[in-house]
Amino acid sequence: MLLERYKYMVDTLKVPSEKILILLLNRTQSLEWRTKTFLEGSGAILRTSYFGFIQEEIRTYYPLIVKNCSEIVNKNVKPVFLTFEASQFLVSIVLDWRRQKKGAFAGVTSFSDRLAIDMTSNLVKAAISDIPYDEIGKRLYNALEKKEEIRKRVYDEADEIIRDYRKKCMELGIFDFGMAVELYNKCLLPDETYQNQLFRRIEHLIVDNIEECVPSEVDFINFLLPKLKTCLLGYNHEGGYGQAFGSNHEYVKQQLIDKMEIVELNKSYTCKDFMYEFSDMLFDFIENSAPCKFKARPEIERVPPLELRSDMLEKAGDRIIELIEDEGYNPSDIVVISNYADPVTEFVIGRILERHGYEIKNLARMNKIIDNPFSQALITLAQLCHPNYGSVPTRDDVRALIRMVLKIDPVRSSILAGEILAQKPFAQFPDIEFPGLVERVGYYNIEKYEYIRNWIKEYREREKPLQIHEFFQKVFLEILLSNEVSEKDVIEAKKLIDSAESFVNVVSRFNRNASKDFLDVAKKGIKSAESIFELEEKLNGNFVLMSTPVAYLSSPLKSKVMILLSISSNSWTPRSIKEITNIHVLTKTWNENDIYTEEMEEKNQKHYLAVLIRSLLKRCEDKLITFESMLNANGYENNGILAEYFDEILTQ
Repeated sequence: MLLERYKYMVDTLKVPSEKILILLLNRTQSLEWRTKTFLEGSGAILRTSYFGFIQEEIRTYYPLIVKNCSEIVNKNVKPVFLTFEASQFLVSIVLDWRRQKKGAFAGVTSFSDRLAIDMTSNLVKAAISDIPYDEIGKRLYNALEKKEEIRKRVYDEADEIIRDYRKKCMELGIFDFGMAVELYNKCLLPDETYQNQLFRRIEHLIVDNIEECVPSEVDFINFLLPKLKTCLLGYNHEGGYGQAFGSNHEYVKQQLIDKMEIVELNKSYTCKDFMYEFSDMLFDFIENSAPCKFKARPEIERVPPLELRSDMLEKAGDRIIELIEDEGYNPSDIVVISNYADPVTEFVIGRILERHGYEIKNLARMNKIIDNPFSQALITLAQLCHPNYGSVPTRDDVRALIRMVLKIDPVRSSILAGEILAQKPFAQFPDIEFPGLVERVGYYNIEKYEYIRNWIKEYREREKPLQIHEFFQKVFLEILLSNEVSEKDVIEAKKLIDSAESFVNVVSRFNRNASKDFLDVAKKGIKSAESIFELEEKLNGNFVLMSTPVAYLSSPLKSKVMILLSISSNSWTPRSIKEITNIHVLTKTWNENDIYTEEMEEKNQKHYLAVLIRSLLKRCEDKLITFESMLNANGYENNGILAEYFDEILTQ
């Protein structure tokens, strides 16, 4: 409907496309719109997410921001935006230092990486809800049922780190998502010159999934409304699954919905009537404990619990083969939904499908850079070439590198890897005269071995090492590139180089050895970036798709067959209360004098589960299949509540 309206405005009403701002939830939605908004009469297309819009506005009007913001000291540069990984790294190094030198965060069991993620997320949540950054700890502490001095000290310490991190970033003109929102709202949006420009540029607004908007986006829409000629909002009153990312359905209802003329769609376009009814009943049962029964149908298939998670994954893989080969479904008709859409799940199911000539693709961005063997080889070479960084590769990493470049068997590769690591003072390829080396490398490979050995030796003797992204480019072209390199490997190398360059560009401004830092972050598991082409392939190829619930719901997809994994796991009801954060307290609809009780937590967990499962089932057209295991991946008993709700509501 939104797309049809856009086409009508541009093609029939001849509204200039550059006067229409289209705000979407994410890149997946943007991809859906990308091919459909290039019309014959269209000019520039303003199609972006809220955060993307803010970043572009800050870039364009940065001189106004510098004029209005006294905190920015470095005024002669363009703004730089931090990635999640870079911001979490910067916070984690301060956090680690305070833990080791000052004994900070005593009693907190979470790792520094986890705390850094929560702290940077708190800063974003505070910014999008107009909560001052220096009141985060106070707000969290006030909401505690049991107020202890040790908890107050932890919140104070977290506030100090965030304050120092924010101050330094602002001085340098480097902004994360939270700071970008704060800058836009406080230093650009109130500016009269900017407002006049904004109102002249934007005459029409289209927003999809308004129920998943963050509060500051709602305020922005409210700000634009009086000046707009038209405003069309796509709203699903059953939504609200994006609370973990700061969306606030309640605030949307309070601030926007009553101001709009409502056009209701009374028919489901994404599932059949029986699934519509079942999902609504399941929602009522979970949310309100409403007594109801649904007569079992063959389209809702409950597979009895298996003992081990690995058994469950193999059973799910076999069932997918039956769906394709015996029941006539295409691989692209099937989606596997799992809260653990991790490489293990992908590998086990993917291996079964591969035997039959099918593939599975993971929609959630879960892959780490080091999961790709080619990227891992680049990182291993970087470790060997930079002994001063003190990052020693593991024997497995060196063995994999040797196998890749010299093509020798695993046993000889492993022995040679051990000899490389045993060299003093730092791991290096031994001289050709080293006892037994020629036999291990093989006469055929000696020339290549010598080339790599000399290449590393000469690089180590350089007066000044290259920046890490420049090193990756050089080593890729001069050592790893061959006729056997696949297109996928080239793409992975490019993603690694791009990630390294953006990381170095930001972190080097903090007077740190950013190349060394990037290697450390990569080894810890920095996520791999995903190109728009890879995303397009996942959405349109003939693959079985795997996804987390929220990643799937954030896409425009629906599926004929939906497989839910691990429904007896408690991962379907994640806790909001964590050691230094709480998503319900750091939001605009929370009264800062209230206490967040355990009863509230249980109610919110059930509400989230009810909303999530109803939204998922309404994307299922033909058949729903559920799997569960008695034990989770760590060998503990599963005790989640979703499986019980299914059992209670379904009758024979």
